[in-house]
Amino acid sequence: MPTNYFTMWGLLTLMAFGAVGGALVHGDALGAIHRAYPADPARRQALHQCGAMDTGFSRFSASDRAACYRALLPAAADASSNGLTR
Repeated sequence: MPTNYFTMWGLLTLMAFGAVGGALVHGDALGAIHRAYPADPARRQALHQCGAMDTGFSRFSASDRAACYRALLPAAADASSNGLTR
């Protein structure tokens, strides 16, 4: 087998370890996914609508999600302005 084959798999293995290690080191490995895909149907629908309206929207960005919730969920905007979160 050519050396390039082993190099490719070696680099892919290092990338996989780096991705898993980074998530574990920084904690809350699944938290980003749970925040990007919330269980609340209203928030999930709001994120879907924001993604459909703006191609630059990222549901993994906390600021994009907050702006989306403020724009599409008036109750979420009121709660966040009062210091309450869901």
